Amino acid sequence: MSIDSRTVSVAISASVVTQAQRNTCESAALQVLAGTVGLQLDQRRIQRAFPTSGRLDPAPGPAGEVWGDPDDGYVGRPDGGGARGGFGIYPGPVLRTARQLGLVLDDLTGASSSAVYRRLLGGRAVMAWIGLSDGPYGSWISPEGRRIRVNFGEHTVVVHGVRADGRLLISNPLRGTREMWTKAEFEERWQRLGRRALSPK
Repeated sequence: MSIDSRTVSVAISASVVTQAQRNTCESAALQVLAGTVGLQLDQRRIQRAFPTSGRLDPAPGPAGEVWGDPDDGYVGRPDGGGARGGFGIYPGPVLRTARQLGLVLDDLTGASSSAVYRRLLGGRAVMAWIGLSDGPYGSWISPEGRRIRVNFGEHTVVVHGVRADGRLLISNPLRGTREMWTKAEFEERWQRLGRRALSPK
């Protein structure tokens, strides 16, 4: 399914929220996403509810640095600082936390961009993990011994509409801004983080 000039414009009401700390884009974006379905959640409450994985900072190990697994919980320091400045959390534990807080989500990770656009046209916003930049990249070993490879440009935004010209409406918690991205811009940034996304059922 493509979005072109014939597409009917869709705009889902979404708030603009600024992340409270340097590395809390996921909790801020989840606050925005919850609001699109009428559920009021505060990002600080969400951040406290996230499970954590590993130590606050990476530690030396026999096979290299050992740190947390973002597929299991939040990795690093929400406020930045420390040896690596913190990292973040991926969709699996965010989905589980959201369910505990009363928000049921579908995991769109690995789906096509068309699946994201169908959600928008169906009236559901999408929380997407994007790469603000193409790197820097890094890796470490999880506490369970798994090799974790990441893009330190990791960020999350909420896509909440499609204009008739195909541009996407974005609520970006980095500085609390409303933005418009082209389809190409979104897809390039989304691909950098492995096409990870969540959307309300």
